[in-house]
Amino acid sequence: MKRLLPLLFLFSVFAQYAKAQTPLTVAPNFNVKTIDGTVVELYPLLDQGKIVVLDFFSVSCGPCQLYAPHFQGAFEAFGRNLGNVFFMGINYNGTNPDVIFFDSVFNLTFPTASGLDGGGNAAFHLFQLSAYPTVIVIKPDKSISNPYIWPPTTDNIIDAVILAGGALVGLDPRQKDDELSIFPNPVNGQSAIRFSLKQASAVSIDLLDISGRKIDQLLPTKRLEAGNHSLNISSSALPNGIFFVAFTTEKERILKKIFVVNN
Repeated sequence: MKRLLPLLFLFSVFAQYAKAQTPLTVAPNFNVKTIDGTVVELYPLLDQGKIVVLDFFSVSCGPCQLYAPHFQGAFEAFGRNLGNVFFMGINYNGTNPDVIFFDSVFNLTFPTASGLDGGGNAAFHLFQLSAYPTVIVIKPDKSISNPYIWPPTTDNIIDAVILAGGALVGLDPRQKDDELSIFPNPVNGQSAIRFSLKQASAVSIDLLDISGRKIDQLLPTKRLEAGNHSLNISSSALPNGIFFVAFTTEKERILKKIFVVNN
């Protein structure tokens, strides 16, 4: 029975996040007005041969806040909508001032439309979504090639867009990233965080809850030399659930999701 409980927990977690996935295989047309007053319609973009990547979000949603910079990173990697990929954020239930503030806090520069003033709520319902954040990829033939990228990290978004035919503009930003891994994951007692630095850097590692709030400092800021490093973590004081390890250096921040499934 003890083995069964972690499996049941994981099933409930995946069932929860499955609600964010659109059940559609073909994208419906919609139009929204961005916070700067520009009208954006889906089908004309697709007719231009664009791959469209949509981030359905809420300004008050913790994971939406956590992953917004990742969506920005992918937007930049594909040329800030100047290549063959068009990125856009579609808000649910917020006003233009709400979204403008959200964008300013997280330094977002991709086009966004609010739910109440820009028509985002109507688009949200057209895609039959019941949760957020939901990042989906739409190909020029109107097919939805990825109905739900989870977690919507820069790496995962880039992979999904490349698979749909998206072309990176310039270098793949992942080529210069430091490396981070956690094993075993799910965590049941003890796990090891292993990371590799391409050059000496100040490093800190924090543990975040699902809303992005820091709940523990695993490694206070410390200058480390280039090379391989490791840090053991214990889940004994944590409840079962989803957490994030935030790995911060002088040049980047990497987030890794972990499952805690203590017996």
